[in-house]
Amino acid sequence: MVAVKFHRCLIDRRCYDEMTVNTLSNTMPRHRTSLIALVLLAALSINAACQRERESLISQLPLPPKFFYQNRLSIELFREADRLARQEPLSAERIGRLGMTYHAYRFTDEARQSYELARNIAPNEYRWIYYQAFLEKSVFDFRKAESLFQRALEFKSDSAEVLAELGDLYLKWNRPDDAATHFTKALTIEPLQPLAALGQARLALITERWDEALALLVPILNTHPRLSLCHKYLARAYVNLGLTDKAEHHLSLSDYGSGIETPLMRKLHELSVGPIVNGGKPEGAFDLMQIKCTRCHTSTRIEVTHQDRYWWAQTVRRMQREAGWAWLSDEQASGIVAYLADRETGPAPP
Repeated sequence: MVAVKFHRCLIDRRCYDEMTVNTLSNTMPRHRTSLIALVLLAALSINAACQRERESLISQLPLPPKFFYQNRLSIELFREADRLARQEPLSAERIGRLGMTYHAYRFTDEARQSYELARNIAPNEYRWIYYQAFLEKSVFDFRKAESLFQRALEFKSDSAEVLAELGDLYLKWNRPDDAATHFTKALTIEPLQPLAALGQARLALITERWDEALALLVPILNTHPRLSLCHKYLARAYVNLGLTDKAEHHLSLSDYGSGIETPLMRKLHELSVGPIVNGGKPEGAFDLMQIKCTRCHTSTRIEVTHQDRYWWAQTVRRMQREAGWAWLSDEQASGIVAYLADRETGPAPP
């Protein structure tokens, strides 16, 4: 018997696994032989079309960029994500994952290219719409971000999170009425939605509605006690109400603390944490930390905070995302993580 490999494309643009068609011996009736010949011809044609589509998609994947500030483990992370995407170019999951990896390290163009390709393959997959909306918002392409967030709302019309993001987008875009509308909708669905509460409070502060701002902000600290922007807004409200002691207290807590991170964005950011958790060299990290880590807060805050390696890696990665990898490379980041995590048992700094 002769095994014939037969591939045909699925509706969702993937290919079937290999299927085996067996022919009978030469005694098979002629009409059956002709039928098999037609099937083989169709299979070859479909297989060729499938291969062309795969090659087309591979050519649309972003070329790996030059890595100047990433360490070996980070580069391996990129190479593996790129390898998997090229191995299965009809997989929106793998291409989207590649986009997430680029996004986590702020390779904006490569991330956008990956997300758009993933959305073409799986237009109804919410995550790639959501992630690209965040990406466009971060680079101030507000019109494109608006379109993508609105598309996300078509999938989840009652998402307080997306409504809050749209409101925040409009606030940055200087469209306060649209911002207020979306913040109100978000808070109606989820009264303690932190981004919506912060945005609505900011609008209240702008119009000097101090008590309204307090009513929005105070409950948020129960779930986000280190939210620096919340403390900053509270300080402003209290000082205008003449409550200077409370204002000073919140102002002291308003230097760099935690930010608001949605579950999906947390999953994206986690991709980059592993490469700086271990392997760092703490030598010289103390002096480096005084330069790099005090750009947003005092060294005292660092000294009184004691956490494990992973927590510090998450924190340092957030600093890299905001300040840039040129400001703090992976080698420097992993060294700071090593110093901060090991200082309890290590020698005191000179």
